[in-house]
Amino acid sequence: MKQVIIFSNCEQNFALELERIERIIEYSKPKKLPETAEYIQGVIKYNEKVLPIIDLNLRLYGNPGEIKENSKIIVILWKGSHLGLVVDEILGIRTIDEEAFEESAIGEGSISSEYIKGFIKIQEDIIIVMDTDKLFNFVQAKEIFGLEDEIFSDSLVEEA
Repeated sequence: MKQVIIFSNCEQNFALELERIERIIEYSKPKKLPETAEYIQGVIKYNEKVLPIIDLNLRLYGNPGEIKENSKIIVILWKGSHLGLVVDEILGIRTIDEEAFEESAIGEGSISSEYIKGFIKIQEDIIIVMDTDKLFNFVQAKEIFGLEDEIFSDSLVEEA
């Protein structure tokens, strides 16, 4: 059995393993950055550091997410750092039996998106379990890490 947090984006339910999540915070408008990928909304101040904020709708579906009253930021542990994922709504935390979990097939006829770790089948719903370490390719990951390394002057961190 494993615990997951279930959230919705673009009318699809997703899950992240609880051990990958540091915190869920209220959405706050990030400070926009020039010359970054479209899905990078910007950065916010988080625990005295700069936290890159990712528009998960734009990253997964190519459509910008609409910020709603229920929108949240899930702060995840990602490759030894932190990253904020904007989601439409948090649906809850569930403990999932191993029988309800099905890994995504590897090989011919498999699901092509590497970030799909598997699926959870609950009643009539199929929930996509995401592997956040594989959400970005090498070039994208390098750009996100660069956001932290470039370090925006202290004034940007203070204003955020």
